[in-house]
Amino acid sequence: MSAELILELLCKSSVIAGAGLLLSTALGFRPPADRVDVLRAAVCVLLGLPLIMALLPALQLPLLPAATVEPTTVPTPVWQGTVTPVEGLSLSGSIRPPSMMEIAVGVWALGALVVFGRFALGVITLWRWTRSGTPVTDKVWTAPLERFGRRQRPRLVASARVEAPLSWGLPPGVVLIGKACLVRPDNADAVMAHELAHVRRGDWLFLGLSRLALALFWFSPLVWLLHATLASRTEDAADAAALAAVDRRTYARALVGLAADFRQPAAIGMAGDAQSLTRRINRIMTDRPASRPRPLAMALAIGALVAVATPLAAVEITQHAPPAPPAAPSASHAWAPPAPPAPPAPLSLVTAIAPPAPPAPPAPVATPAPPAPPAPPRLQDGARLIITEDGRTHVYRSVDEMDPETRRAYERAMAEAAEARVHAAGARVHAEAAHREAERVRASIDQEAIARTVAEARVAAGQARAEAAVAREQARHAMARARVEMRHGAAQMDQGAREMREEAARLRDPAYRARQIEENRARGSAVTDAELIDLSRRLPQQADEMEQQARRMREQAADRA
Repeated sequence: MSAELILELLCKSSVIAGAGLLLSTALGFRPPADRVDVLRAAVCVLLGLPLIMALLPALQLPLLPAATVEPTTVPTPVWQGTVTPVEGLSLSGSIRPPSMMEIAVGVWALGALVVFGRFALGVITLWRWTRSGTPVTDKVWTAPLERFGRRQRPRLVASARVEAPLSWGLPPGVVLIGKACLVRPDNADAVMAHELAHVRRGDWLFLGLSRLALALFWFSPLVWLLHATLASRTEDAADAAALAAVDRRTYARALVGLAADFRQPAAIGMAGDAQSLTRRINRIMTDRPASRPRPLAMALAIGALVAVATPLAAVEITQHAPPAPPAAPSASHAWAPPAPPAPPAPLSLVTAIAPPAPPAPPAPVATPAPPAPPAPPRLQDGARLIITEDGRTHVYRSVDEMDPETRRAYERAMAEAAEARVHAAGARVHAEAAHREAERVRASIDQEAIARTVAEARVAAGQARAEAAVAREQARHAMARARVEMRHGAAQMDQGAREMREEAARLRDPAYRARQIEENRARGSAVTDAELIDLSRRLPQQADEMEQQARRMREQAADRA
């Protein structure tokens, strides 16, 4: 993996994820399921990006600065010289530090391992919950499963560790519900309609593919945004499918009743955090009926996304062509790069002197620039430069003592070393500028996402406050009506108690009892004088009980005031 490849993957994954997000946003007038299909296509293109890059012919696009390549000469007689070590000059160790490319590959591997490992741990947790749970046999919950074939029927399992209903697993899949949810059969239709919509569309499979793409391209902020948008749009599509079988208000009440802090990254849950739940309820209550499906239009949209991504994957970012190498030196001496020997021997300076007529230098190759060689040490007071040629030894105590030809070769080597240091400094400046630009883009993306999230939260909070105010007003009116009705009922009970006492007093009169006996006999019912006397004794007790009930009712009305 080279610097060009890392830059290619960053650019290509960001463009593909951004194209999927833009196309999904442009299809806002379409049903949520169509927008989910576009995001799924973007995830599949991301996963196929390495394969497309390997199979398609490369289309080179020079964007990186050219590498500095030193001209090479054919070495002939080698003169070896030694310079006494200069004070403060240290020799490098024998252990080679890791290169920048090795560090970059290690950081990428660590990030991919963290993202994929978190998903794998979530899958293991779901598997343990499913294995320790108990199958649901209640007909209220299992009735929707009868619509599936025997082999396509998902498992329905209840687990005490599950807070909110969720679905996971490859087809036919598993639906997990909590023990607390199981005892609320009024939510069974809404819960099963939502989770079975996930199972029918294979949402968990694409959630896993999106996690895999996120592990491969975790360094791209747009891939993270693509994954989050796909998860949100998947819930919207499941809500829309569930509304085809459940009333809107019933479904919204079920969502509110099952609200929980859903933190299982390896599953698809019906409930989520408060912010997403408020947005979904608002969408459920305000969305218009879904438009008719248009498979041809969606196929064209997804085909356009693939048509943009396929040639993009064939683009290969390369370096600019290097400048023409300088002409071969006319002098008969050319210095080779210095090679420091191991301590404690004196620092060696190895030079190569070319013959008077050197051959033409080979064509430069566009390869990464080698590290700048260390500058040759300057001759200091008391230092000696010893050059041996053909058995003859020359000792120089200053540059002025060198013959013109040797001096030109020495100065040319120092100039080449200085030029190499200048190119290295320029490469570092370009790298720092690219890093700052990447940080700026990442910060702008994060700020836009934060601003959008804050705006949605404010809208949701305003709607929640308005709904709460309406609910409080309705509750106040209901309480007022209840108090009025309770007072009216208490008054009627007092009136009934008075009438019962008056009737008991009249029944104590023998003449009144005789008239009552005659009237009942005329209506065809028989009553005796003893029964009327017993009734006159029981009526006051019943009147007392009725008055006590009326008093309690008035007290309750006063407490609710």
